[in-house]
Amino acid sequence: MNFLCAILLSIVTTLSDGMYHTTYETTVDASKQECYQALDTMIYYLQTNPQKLSNQYFAGLGKQDDKNKNAFYLGWKETSYDPVTRYSKIMLDVLVEEKPYLKDVAVECLITDTLTSEGRDVRLDVYYSGTLFKEAYGTIHIIPTGENTARMLLDAHVRFGWFFRIFITRRVYSDTVDWRFERFVNNIKLTAQGFIPSDAWWAEQDRLLKEQEKSKKAAKKAAK
Repeated sequence: MNFLCAILLSIVTTLSDGMYHTTYETTVDASKQECYQALDTMIYYLQTNPQKLSNQYFAGLGKQDDKNKNAFYLGWKETSYDPVTRYSKIMLDVLVEEKPYLKDVAVECLITDTLTSEGRDVRLDVYYSGTLFKEAYGTIHIIPTGENTARMLLDAHVRFGWFFRIFITRRVYSDTVDWRFERFVNNIKLTAQGFIPSDAWWAEQDRLLKEQEKSKKAAKKAAK
């Protein structure tokens, strides 16, 4: 699977009054049912099995060879779910410049799943996160476009707490958050298409991309 050529690079982030607004869109070669099943599995793992969530839907989102990508990093630890309130509680560590800054941060969130006239929306709202987020919410839209095709769109809003607003500049956000949003959406896409992503698979994609960039630079240099 030459996935590097299949990604639609259309991630856009704007910053206004401390609020980061990120949108990303990609096409999925899968049926409506396959896309919905990928979302169902993601929600189930979020609520009950953080290890499988990390291995599959968060594959390739961990630490990278590029230190800039690790300037701000959330280390996922465990999750719990209350079926009565429908709240999920996520425990994580916050690493800044590759050093633990906050440990065992509790993030409480609620997932709202809605069928629309176009398809399906899955929204996550963060209601509590200590000092990490002042406000955070996002929606994944699935819009079927054919029998075996669909559009998958992410619409995310993040406003950090006071400390992180100082540390996380627009450049740091681009280096540490943008690509993780993009990769998360593509993990859902890959799952819908019948391929289970992994850290090792993404590491190979990163290696191939670096080789392509290196070849392009060499070709430009030789052409001068």
